[in-house]
Amino acid sequence: MIFSQLVRINDLNIWEGLTRVGCSQDVYADALRIFCRDLEKKCADLNEFVNDENWKEYASAVHAIKGGLAGIGAWRLAQQARDLDNAVQKKEYEFCRNKTEEVQKNLQQFADALRSGALFAEEKIEREKASSDFLEKKLNELYLYCSFGNSIEADALVKELRTKTYGGKTDIIVESICNHVENLDYHLVMQILAEQLHIKQTT
Repeated sequence: MIFSQLVRINDLNIWEGLTRVGCSQDVYADALRIFCRDLEKKCADLNEFVNDENWKEYASAVHAIKGGLAGIGAWRLAQQARDLDNAVQKKEYEFCRNKTEEVQKNLQQFADALRSGALFAEEKIEREKASSDFLEKKLNELYLYCSFGNSIEADALVKELRTKTYGGKTDIIVESICNHVENLDYHLVMQILAEQLHIKQTT
């Protein structure tokens, strides 16, 4: 559920973020939580440093924000922080004064989007590692259930799929398939499964 919501956040490239943590969903989710929890203080610190014209501490703070954003895959926002970082290094303090509030606003909207989903609500669930053979078997079964419109069997299989982990990007693909099943998008599910499993579809 978490990752199906995260892919809808415009400024977040979860593929990049996952790559930076060895494709571990749990580690990545923790990184996002930590970033959100620290962000409010970091933004408050920026305000204080601008008001006090403490550009040395400002430079350290904005550099840390830039690194944190890049680390989770928020590249557009990381570029905005980088612009502030470059400006303060060049002693372009007026640019920093004018742009800090705008960047903070964008960061707050981004953090609100992260907090509005299941990222902070969903408890960690230990999932058993499943083999590729197991996954292929279950997805073939799911294809048949969707082709015949067997919603009860399809829903039960979705619940079973969610008790396992398949590793890296595969977990995200499986979660996306499960969401489509729950939305009764069986035709789309069959298309996705046909591509993944090389099943020849009939019209």
